[in-house]
Order: sequence, then structure tokens, then C-alpha cells
Amino acid sequence: MTNQTALMKPKSPSYNQQHLKAISDAVCDRIEELLDVLHIDYKLYDKMATMSCPIHGGDNTGACNLYHIGDSYRGNWKCRTHNCQDVFKSSIIGFIRGCLSHRKYNWQNNGDKTCSFNEAIQFIQQFLGNKIDINSLSVIDAKVKDKNDFVNTVRYITESSDKDKLKISKDYLLSKISVPSEYFLGRGFSKAILSKYYVGDCYDDTKEMYNRAVVPIFDDNNEYIVGCTGRSLFEKCSKCKAHHDPRHHCPNEAESWKYSKWKHSSGFKSGDNVYNIWAAKQHIKTHNNTVILVESPGNVWRLEEAGIHNAVAIFGTTFTDRQKMIVDCSGAMDIITIMDNDEAGHQAREKIYTKCKKTYNVTHIDIPANDIASMSIEEIKKLNII
Repeated sequence: MTNQTALMKPKSPSYNQQHLKAISDAVCDRIEELLDVLHIDYKLYDKMATMSCPIHGGDNTGACNLYHIGDSYRGNWKCRTHNCQDVFKSSIIGFIRGCLSHRKYNWQNNGDKTCSFNEAIQFIQQFLGNKIDINSLSVIDAKVKDKNDFVNTVRYITESSDKDKLKISKDYLLSKISVPSEYFLGRGFSKAILSKYYVGDCYDDTKEMYNRAVVPIFDDNNEYIVGCTGRSLFEKCSKCKAHHDPRHHCPNEAESWKYSKWKHSSGFKSGDNVYNIWAAKQHIKTHNNTVILVESPGNVWRLEEAGIHNAVAIFGTTFTDRQKMIVDCSGAMDIITIMDNDEAGHQAREKIYTKCKKTYNVTHIDIPANDIASMSIEEIKKLNII
């Protein structure tokens, strides 16, 4: 009977190193979304994310480094205080397995109960979306990938391929969300600015942005939606660290991933897009070909409220090559960076300067607050940005 049972038990899928690399690349392409889904507070830099170790529950905010960009194996990580990578392996799959072990079994030391490799793979499958079969992922040669990235970027800029794919109209969006967003009204943004940018709350429980304040991203012609990002309407739960309705029980392990602070719509890659380029490009030309780079849509809205219309957001602190190409096509000659007033923001402006100094006049404006969005209109006007 035992032998029959063993024979009838389904075999776990096996993966060679090339396949595991392909899976790791697919996850690292969405590193910000992954860290949000895992409810991790982090700082994202050009090639790595730093955080307190989410695996053993450390409190040193810079002790764990996760390298999501690299020429070899992406997703290498190291816990410098507890060496958790020695237990779970220094790969993005091992990192996920370690995080799940801490969350599910409160893992803290070698010998404590852990999640299995297959559980980590199941999580990745769910994270990437059930429409993506991780068993079919394959490795692409680096040179071929670079060429494809360049071709796809040019195609995106010149042919509005995202528009042709999605065909999501503003009218359709308005039928699915409530504009203006009550959440962002509560954050101090005006009804007029939120309505201008079609920012609204989603209460349709059949949609992936359910219970989120939805920020749509439009195509180059400001006609169709190419994606959206959504902020949870709820704050972080002190018990489970997820952003869920406090009137309900904490989500179980299988559902926890749905309750991240921020979430991008399926298939949307923030690094391939520049927020507000559709509206800012005409103002860039009329403001001495100057573009203002900020981190988030909220910073763009506050500048708009202050009468400054040539600002775009890069969705964080990394200014990607694709984003630079989009800005290049806007006709900008000068770049003004107004990054958040923290370590990540300071490093971001230096990296943007290094990336762009040969082709742009790059300057930076210091701000007295944490970010532009938290400043008043009067305070912004005193900066004499334009």
C-alpha cells in the first residue's frame, strides 16, 4: 500500500539552472511590486534594494541587500547580521522562501520550520499571474535582450503600441472607479487635480484594483490607458502588516499578497513609462525645453496645483534607459530634478546627473520637506522653480 501511494503521489516539477534564472529574471523585473506584496519596507536604488531583514525579523534597516539588477544572476541577496542566505540560498527564490517561512512559521534561526521550495514556486506563479506559465519561461541571451528592449522602446514611442494593445478608454475607466478619489482628497489634493488626472477609488470587487485609489497612466496622446497603479485605501495592519480593511480579519497566507500598499495593474512596467509625459510634453517646449523629474504622481499633482506643468514622475528613484528615451523624445534640453529629501532621493539625483550630464544641462532643487507633495502651494512658489 505504501509503495502504491508513493507511486500515485504527483511528482514535483524540476527546474534546471537556466530555467531558474529565467524565473528569477521575471520576478526581478517586478521587484517593487514583489516587495510591496511581501509587505516589506525598503529603499530602492539603481541596482539594489536595502531593508531590515524580513526573514529573521531584524531591525537594522540597511542590513539586508537584494540585488535586482545585475549582469549575471539577478536576485542575489545577503543578510549581513544573521546570514539568512546560508539557510535559504542567495537567490530571489530563496529570498521569497525565507520571507514566507518567517510569515508562516515565524522562522528566526536555522532548525526552525521552513516553507518548501515548491511553496515558493507556487507563490511566484500566483505573483506573476496564473496566465503566465513559469514552466514555459526561457532565458534570453543578454545581447538579444538588449536589442529587443531597444526595439520595443522605439516601437512604444513611435507607434503607441500600448494603446493598440489595451484600448481602455477614459469613459470605461470612469464607469469602474469613483472620481475624484476620496483617499487622495483626504491626503490634501484638490478635487480639480484628481479629476484632471482621472484618479479615483475602485469599489468593484471583481476588479484587481478593488479597494484601491487608482492612478491611471495614459499613452503619449493622452487618449488611452496603458496601465495603472493603485494605493490601498487602508493603512498597514499592526498584526499582519498587510493593508486590509480593519473591519475584517487579517488575510490568510494564501490571500496576503493581494493586500500590498501599492500594486501595478497586470502587465504594466513602471520602468517603461513616464507619468504625465502626455500632458507635460507641450509645456516642456514652452518652458525653454525644460523637464522636471520627480519620484511620484503625487509630486506631479502638487506642482500642477502650483501652476507648474512641465513635471513628470519616474515611479521611484530609478531613471531607466527606457524612461530616458521617452524624455529624449519630448525635446527637453534641460533637466531639473526634485527628488524626495531622503538618502534614496539624494542618490537618485546623483545617478540621474551621471546618466544625463553628457546630453542635458542637469540641475537639482533642494526642498525643505520630505517631498513636494507634502508642501503647500505657497512653499512651492517660494522655490522659484520656473
